[in-house]
Amino acid sequence: MSKLVLIRIVRSDDQSFILGTGTWKILSNGLEGIDFPNISVYSDKNGAGDGALLSGKRIDDRDIQIKCKNTDPKSNEQVRAAAINFFNPKYSYSIYITYMGQTRWTEGELQGFSCPSENIHRCMTMIVKFYCRDGVLKSVDNFGKDIASVSPGFGFPFIDVKNPLIPVYASIFNYNQEVVLTNDGATDTYPRITINIKGNVSNPKVYKDSSYVRILGDFVKGDVLSIDCEKCTIYKNGVNWIQHIDRSSTFTDMALPVGDSKIGFVADDGDTNMSVFIYFNKLYTGL
Repeated sequence: MSKLVLIRIVRSDDQSFILGTGTWKILSNGLEGIDFPNISVYSDKNGAGDGALLSGKRIDDRDIQIKCKNTDPKSNEQVRAAAINFFNPKYSYSIYITYMGQTRWTEGELQGFSCPSENIHRCMTMIVKFYCRDGVLKSVDNFGKDIASVSPGFGFPFIDVKNPLIPVYASIFNYNQEVVLTNDGATDTYPRITINIKGNVSNPKVYKDSSYVRILGDFVKGDVLSIDCEKCTIYKNGVNWIQHIDRSSTFTDMALPVGDSKIGFVADDGDTNMSVFIYFNKLYTGL
């Protein structure tokens, strides 16, 4: 498995540790918990007759365990000290797993660590175990679009701008306030939204179908609004701004289901002064 797997572990202070290359090789049976999540299915017994009624199901948290071996016994002391120093329960971790050409990641808390002091002249074994509250794995890329991007339109008479012999006398553009985002992951995912204010704007709103997040207030050029629909947070210029949310807003219903979703934005005044970026990670049940 070591030839197929590369694991990069990033600590919450941005320190990183690599397994699967260098001296730490992942054993053939050394990676557990990435193929399929734990699931719960709930049912209620029928009041009459056989069987039961399905009342719910969910993807639960998962554990990921990595077992590897140091292939250079001469470096046992050095690599063991580095591993003990890196794996610290006071920190949180992001685990990036590359398996058979696919890379996905998840957030985890250190649940177990073992690197026993055995015969210093033999290959040393290390086991690391993470608790991951999210049962799904995330894509590495942040997929998304700039809603407010300017896209070229089609005008008459038609001008072939690719022909260097024909000068361009005019151009026409469509100003987009809606985009279609495609989620081809395995389950719903939540968007993260960044609004860059380029002029005076009042009460900006980002919507999906009939659901929306609306921020009350007057904003000026240079303000940046950050909305995380998964964590239910709003920040203005890095400062918590959740108290300024419209009470009829909803984060939960802004989730992007599998398939296409149309997202747009408006404002009571100054919506042309908004540059709106939507980002999301595709979610997968396994790797």
